[in-house]
Amino acid sequence: MKNKNIIKMEIMMAVLGLVLIFATIYFIRKDPKEILPQEEPIAQSDPEVDYSKIRSVSGKYSYEDENFSSMFGIDVAEFQQEIDWKKVKEDSVEFAYIRLGRRGATQGDLYMDDRFEANYEGARKNGIKTGVYFFSQALDEKEAIEEAHFVLSALENKPIDLPIAYDLEEVFLEDGLVSRIFLLDKEQLTKNAIAFVNEIRKFGHEAIIYTYPYWLTNFYILDEIRDIPMWYAQYDVSKPEIDNPIMIWQYSNKGTINGISKDTDLNIMFIRKENN
Repeated sequence: MKNKNIIKMEIMMAVLGLVLIFATIYFIRKDPKEILPQEEPIAQSDPEVDYSKIRSVSGKYSYEDENFSSMFGIDVAEFQQEIDWKKVKEDSVEFAYIRLGRRGATQGDLYMDDRFEANYEGARKNGIKTGVYFFSQALDEKEAIEEAHFVLSALENKPIDLPIAYDLEEVFLEDGLVSRIFLLDKEQLTKNAIAFVNEIRKFGHEAIIYTYPYWLTNFYILDEIRDIPMWYAQYDVSKPEIDNPIMIWQYSNKGTINGISKDTDLNIMFIRKENN
C-alpha cells in the first residue's frame, strides 16, 4: 500500500497536468476577434464572381455582371433591440437574416431569441426577404438534429425566403468558464454542421453554413462541407478570401442602418441569374 504522502503527491501532479492541458488549449484557441485579419488567407474566392466589380454606395455593397446580381442585407438578433422595419426597408435593405434561437453555451438548453417574433413580423410586413439562423452549441449529431427540429417547429406556418442558417461559434464566458463545445475536434464539429443541414433539407428547406476564416481553418473540414452553401464573414478586406464559392459575404459588423440603434452586420448576397 502506498504511503499517504506519495498518494497526495500523485493526485497533485495529476491535477497540475490537467490544468496545463486546459491552459494550453485556451491559449491556442484565442478569440477570433484577436487574430483577424488572418495572416495567410485561406485562398482565392469563387472564380465565377469577379469581386473587383463590387460597388459600394454609403457602405452598402452591390454586384452585377452577366452571370450574377446581388442583394444587400443585414442580420439581426435581440442585441439590436427594437427595430423600426419601415425605416430599415427605406434604407435599401433587401433581405434580413433573423436569429430564431440558440442553445445555451453551458447547460445546453434551447431558447428562442427574445425578439424573433417582432423581427420576423416587421421584416415580412415591410417586404424584406427573410431568412433565419440558429446559434448552435451542439455536442454531437443528435443535438444538432434536435436544433434543426427546434427551428422547423418554430417556423410552422411562418414562410421564409432564404436558406436556414447554421451558426456555430465558440463562446467566451466570464469567470474563466468555457463553452460546452470547447474540447470538440473539427471532425465532430463538421459532423454536427452536416447533420443539421441534412435534417433541414429532409423537410424541404435549403440550409446554409455561417462561418469565418479562423473557424473554417481550425474547426471545420472544408472538403466535407464544400457542397453546402456558405455565408462567410470576413471584415476589413477588399474581397472574401476563401477557396470555395460563397452565397453571402458578411463584410462588416459595424454597419449603420436607419431604424436600428445598434451596430449591425452588413451582407451582400450573390445571386446567379436564371439564364446562367
